[in-house]
Amino acid sequence: MILITGANGHLGSQTIDFLIENNPDADIAGLVRSEKKGAELKEKGVELRIGDYTDYPSIEKAVEGIDTLLLISSSTLKGRIGQHNNVIQAAKEAGAEQIFYTSIVEADKELSPLSPDHAATEKLIKESGIPYTLYRNAFYMEYLPLFLGDALETGRWTFPSGGNPINLALRSEMAEALANGLANAEQHKNSIYEITSDQAYTLDEIAGMLSEVSGTDITYKDTSVSDFEQALTEAGLPEEQVDMSVMTAQTFVNGALDFIFDDMEKLIGRKPTGLDTFIKQFVNQ
Repeated sequence: MILITGANGHLGSQTIDFLIENNPDADIAGLVRSEKKGAELKEKGVELRIGDYTDYPSIEKAVEGIDTLLLISSSTLKGRIGQHNNVIQAAKEAGAEQIFYTSIVEADKELSPLSPDHAATEKLIKESGIPYTLYRNAFYMEYLPLFLGDALETGRWTFPSGGNPINLALRSEMAEALANGLANAEQHKNSIYEITSDQAYTLDEIAGMLSEVSGTDITYKDTSVSDFEQALTEAGLPEEQVDMSVMTAQTFVNGALDFIFDDMEKLIGRKPTGLDTFIKQFVNQ
């Protein structure tokens, strides 16, 4: 039995879809917070397990009879390590044979403000003694429109980067890579994969690509993280949104996404979708 946590989220549900498509006889369970949230999964034949990372007894029950666990990192940053530890310890007690975990690229270097929680979780998994497979993901390409704000309308894009390139990869291909690993879990025991596309671009280069595709001249301007934070705060954005945007900006400035690896290509059996292709699709949709 494979248990996918965060099963009704984008990455979890897409991973399940790939598993079902390529392994129709696979025994799949999905962790969701309520029956209602799992309704679509149930229709696909996925067994629902109800639980919440913060509720240890519910997680204990959810992992019963599980052989392989995909722990998708919590979207709630507060107490994240503790949430993850609940799942890891419950999986250990239940006799899980392997844990897959979605981390961040080069987590152990702790270059991003988001990295320490992932590095700590990786350490907990290794200390548990359960064979592991770590997928250290770059940021999703699908997030690019969020980074752009109103740049396509105004022709101006201001975002901190320190001139560093960033590597973005398609979430759906990350899900495909996960599904391929889960389907042959034994082959990936105690492995670490750095999941990126095959090219990184500066934000100035991305602005050029956007200009060419959209027909609108988009000018990129770098800025400091502190000035960026002040502008977002003065614009009246919610505190949580400001905090996440600032962590993203610091990730760019620190060069935490300036990496290129071929692990994704090996896992999906082809070159990952390039940012140029994604930009053409979303600008013209």
